[in-house]
Amino acid sequence: MTYARGWDAAQVGFGPGVRALIEEELPPDRSLVVRTGTYVVDPPFFGNGDIGRVAVCGAVNELAVTGAEPRHIALGIVLEAGLPLELVHRLTASVRTAAAEAAVSIAAVDTQVVRAGEADRVYVTTTAFGVRGDGPSPELHSVRPGDRIVVTGPLGSHAAHLVSLRDGLGYEHHVPSDCAPLAGLLRTVRADVRHARTVVAGGLAEVLRQAAAGRGLTLRVDESALPVRHEARVALGARGLAPLDAACAGCLCLFVPPEHTGRVLAALHAHPRGRLAAVVGEVTADPMGEVEFRSPDGRLRTRTVPAGSVPERLL
Repeated sequence: MTYARGWDAAQVGFGPGVRALIEEELPPDRSLVVRTGTYVVDPPFFGNGDIGRVAVCGAVNELAVTGAEPRHIALGIVLEAGLPLELVHRLTASVRTAAAEAAVSIAAVDTQVVRAGEADRVYVTTTAFGVRGDGPSPELHSVRPGDRIVVTGPLGSHAAHLVSLRDGLGYEHHVPSDCAPLAGLLRTVRADVRHARTVVAGGLAEVLRQAAAGRGLTLRVDESALPVRHEARVALGARGLAPLDAACAGCLCLFVPPEHTGRVLAALHAHPRGRLAAVVGEVTADPMGEVEFRSPDGRLRTRTVPAGSVPERLL
């Protein structure tokens, strides 16, 4: 959702603190951009993060891929009665830390408590507010045949970490969650990127499927080029899940003109969050609107994901 100057925030019930931030003076050629999401994580507290970090980073990243600069966040938190106080303190500290990393202010927080057993300990809804940049928006219709498909980091690490914790596989100590705010990373390459998407539930396969169908062009992916940590591949394989289908919390999919690919990769590799960025495919002129995968032995196939094959609540 994009709201231009003069939009009445009171119409949707934001509190006075958020309303004041929304109504602050904007440059004449800018508009306000809002993204919101509800986050459920199983387990909500994990090795190197928790649902608070996932919620802040998720909302900020969804805003950043629209071409907006994140400024503020507002949170709604539902807690189960009986949640240990140390976990509440951990959650609030995590939210503050993630917001500081993302360079956004916490504009408002609302909490509600429900009976034990009604909320799986904690749910979080996050709304991120940002200002539209002065450059063109990275829209899907801008993608052209020949554009390269770039992922900014390893696939499936977040999902593998959670799967390992849930199933007691023991890999969570070797493959931490990749949850991170990525607005700063995207800012370094935005001028050279045609379109950007977060890689969340459904994994890269779902992102590419939606992009191919929405643009009406066929995308071709080289499976041997996909960056996947060995431990993540093993942990996901134990659940019968391919890295292509696994949720990430710190990875973006970028569509980049071929002449800018080298510059984009150099900028990504110089950033702490993009050191393992890789070109994994390209956009073809085929109007079928499909995703084709080239296996390591060179064969091309159109891959489908069976219903129910993606574990629920990886984010």
